[in-house]
Formats: sequence, structure tokens, C-alpha cells
Amino acid sequence: MANDLPYLIGWAALAVTVSAVIFRSAYRLGRDAEARYHEKLEEHRESAFYYRGLNYLLSDEQDKAIEEFVKVVRINSETVEIHLSLGNLFRSRGEVGRAIRIHQNIIARPNLTTAHRTSALYELAEDYRQGGFVDRAVEACRQVLSVDPDHSRTLASLLMLHESEGRWDMALQVLQRHKKVTGNQDPRREAHLLLRIGQEQVEGGTPEDEESAIDRYRSAVRIFPGCVEGYRLLGEAQLQHGQTSAAIKSFATLQKTRPTHFFLVVDSLLRAYTDQGDTEGFEKFMVKAVNGPSASTRLISLWSRYLEERERYDEAIDVLRIGTRQHPGAVGVAKQLILMLSRMNRWQEAVGVSQRCLDHQLSRQPVFQCTQCGFKAQDIYWKCPQCHQWDNMEPL
Repeated sequence: MANDLPYLIGWAALAVTVSAVIFRSAYRLGRDAEARYHEKLEEHRESAFYYRGLNYLLSDEQDKAIEEFVKVVRINSETVEIHLSLGNLFRSRGEVGRAIRIHQNIIARPNLTTAHRTSALYELAEDYRQGGFVDRAVEACRQVLSVDPDHSRTLASLLMLHESEGRWDMALQVLQRHKKVTGNQDPRREAHLLLRIGQEQVEGGTPEDEESAIDRYRSAVRIFPGCVEGYRLLGEAQLQHGQTSAAIKSFATLQKTRPTHFFLVVDSLLRAYTDQGDTEGFEKFMVKAVNGPSASTRLISLWSRYLEERERYDEAIDVLRIGTRQHPGAVGVAKQLILMLSRMNRWQEAVGVSQRCLDHQLSRQPVFQCTQCGFKAQDIYWKCPQCHQWDNMEPL
């Protein structure tokens, strides 16, 4: 027995050691399992808050969406996408200061990916733009473009910023970059930027500046053939330089391309024909324009006043009569005709014109309105087409 004692002691020590190892392993496994359980629980809660926030966003309940996203941030403060969304929500609610702080904190993070930094800089630029901090917004946009020169949304924001400050040259450069990146054409915008640049050049006062401005105007109407302001400015500049025939041609082109806006240059056209000593040419031009299918009520009124001022009353009345037939709801033309007939004591005819105009206006007026959402209609709907509520239509 005495000889077996060391042997038994050895086995006992080994058993204790193995038991300790097993205990430590079991404890560690239990602790790791518990940690994994809590980790999965946190992930589950994070996902639940995130999806609830998205659902509130889709339902246009921004306040509730913000509450859920804040909960996500408390669980996982490293989630860049959620911070970006949260900042955007604050900005959309007008809380620009909070949005700026959130996006600045994202940018200040170490080891931030290039994509996340670019996104945060863009959102910060939008914060500054909405908050009216134009210089800061421009600088943030430039930082984005230094990393990603083809960032189309940043180019669009920078374009609006330059326009808001009247930096027309810079706006045009950005527009051209944006067009190259996206392939999207915006001829109306490009034309008007050219016109603004040309107007600034005219203020320079030198002959070279004025000639350059005219080139800008020509470019504008070439890019956007329906540019009313382009033809007006071009024609005015040509008139100023004694180029009356060229001016008439510019105004005539406007009448063909945008006949509804032609009334805006009638006075200038008259001046051009008067400078040429060709009043008859002006009148022929106007008769043709007024009788065209796209003659506006403003053009009809202008031509009638021209005739009235020259005491050609019957002609003026005939023009207005045609105008009321073409545009039965044109109150301005009807009023002008009624006043002329009244001054000539042609009361019965004046009453007939007013009655026809009123009848037409009444035929277009809504008769019922939904008390729930304000939807108006000429016929009654027992279920409102707009808010889908039942039996809320009341007569006006």
C-alpha cells in the first residue's frame, strides 16, 4: 500500500488538473455562448429598430423614424449609414444644425472609407446649402469633387450654389461638366446662363464687351431655339447698333418659335419698323400674327389698343370680337371690348359680350368641394377621388 501511495497521488493530481481544465473550458464556453447570445440579441434589436425606422420613413412619419434610428445609433455607434440617414432626416425637418454636427462627426472618424467620407461630405454640403452657408457649401462640394470629380449630385448642387450667387461663368462651367458626366442635356438652363453672362458683359461698356455679349445671345438661341429672352436681348442689341433689319428678323423668328410669348417684343418690333419708316410693314406683320392659331390674348389686346389709339375703333372692335370667339374665357379681352362698346354707347352688344364671358366662366367653375381634403369638382363624388372619404362633398 505504501508503494502505491505516490502512484495514487499522481493520479489524483492529474485528475484535479484535468478537472480544472474542463471547468475552465466549460466556463469559457458558457461565457462565450452567453456573449454570443447577447451579441445576437443586440443585433436583433438593432435590426428591429432599423426596419421600424424604415417603415416610419415610408409612412412619412419622420419623428417616429428618427426615434428608431437614434436607438440603432445607441446600440451601434459605428454604423455610418444610419448616422447619414439620421443627419438627412434632421435636415429634412429643418434642424440643419443637428444635421451638420452629425455629418461633421462622421467625417472626423479615423479609418473612414473613401466612399463613406465622400457621402458624408456631400451631405454636409447639402446641410450648408439648406442652411444658407453658401461659402461652406461650395468648399464642401469642392472637397467631394477633389476625391470624385464625376460625382453628379455634387455637380448639381454646386451648379445651384453658383446660380444663387450670380456666378454665371462658374455655373456654366459646372453645367458643362455635369452634362459630360451624366449625358443629360439642359438647353434651357445653358441658354439662360449664356444670357446672364452676356448681360454682365454689356455692363462693361466697351465695344468688345458688347460684341461678345451679342455672340452669347446668338449662342443662347442656337442652343435653345425657343429662348424668348434670348431673341429679345439679341433684337434689342441689334436695334441699339442700328441693325434694324437684323432686329426684325430676330423678333420674327421668336414669333415663329414661341408665338405665345411674341407679345413681349411687340413694342421693340414697332420701334424697329418705325426706324425703317415702314409702319405699314409693322401692321401687316401684326395682322398675320394676331390671326395666327397661337395668338395669345395679350397680343390681341396690344394690337387692339394700337388700333384704338389711332382712332380705328371698328378695326379694334373686330379684333377683340375675334379674340372673344377664340378665347371665350379671356376676361381681359372681354373687359376691353365691353369698355370700347360702352364708350360708343353700344350697350346691348356690351351686355351680350359680358353675358357670354360670365356663362363660360361659370361653366368651368367647380360646384362641389370635399370638406375633408378640399378637392373640387363640377360633379358630385360620393367617394372623394383624392382622400377617398365617403360623403364629404358639399356644394360651393
